[in-house]
Amino acid sequence: MRARWWLALIATASPAWAGWEFVDRWNDPIQAFETRAATITNEDGYALHLYRNPVGRVYALITLPEGTLDLALTGPVATLTPQGFDSKIVEAQDERGRVVEYAISTGRSLRDRLWHGEGQAPAFGTFRDLLDAPRLDATLTLETRDKVSTSWSMEGADKAIAQALGISVGGIPAGQEWEDAASQALLAAMTACQFPKLDVICVQKVTTCSAEISESRDIDAFEGCVASNE
Repeated sequence: MRARWWLALIATASPAWAGWEFVDRWNDPIQAFETRAATITNEDGYALHLYRNPVGRVYALITLPEGTLDLALTGPVATLTPQGFDSKIVEAQDERGRVVEYAISTGRSLRDRLWHGEGQAPAFGTFRDLLDAPRLDATLTLETRDKVSTSWSMEGADKAIAQALGISVGGIPAGQEWEDAASQALLAAMTACQFPKLDVICVQKVTTCSAEISESRDIDAFEGCVASNE
């Protein structure tokens, strides 16, 4: 039996990160499905979320801060530019295309597909550029057709993206095989704390050592920590 709930437990128990953050349960505001997301909110209040939909496609969703005008609902509503790479013009439509998947604007948020999601990571395209860029710049078109610009740093995004999307980024391990192995290691350690009877000190040690998985993403280091006599 998979023990993903152990990973969720240690994720919520970990210290809050500055900047990019992994959210184990996040709801897409457009179609209301639950997923995992990598999120960041910049100093101006604009939020960026990267996540998969139920069939595995990878999306970027931008939400506006309170007190700002709404986004345009249709047409070219944004330009996304990973710093140092080509720009992508984001076009929104109020109906889904038969061949091209257009972006969706609700006025307060904008969702655009970045990658079909198959494999470990794209070799090229906007999402690949985003993974390699130090910053993402966005120019947004408002309902008045005025434009506003904002940006998000990609520094420190690798771990959150690896956790949310299950892809290896910047050498950080991810994917279902790694997640299953981490879950089994945590489950085995916690199970050992319960026989022949519950050992509270053992549980506390496993919880402390779990940072080697949740923060360092190093299963061997976790098992070594649990086995140590310190």
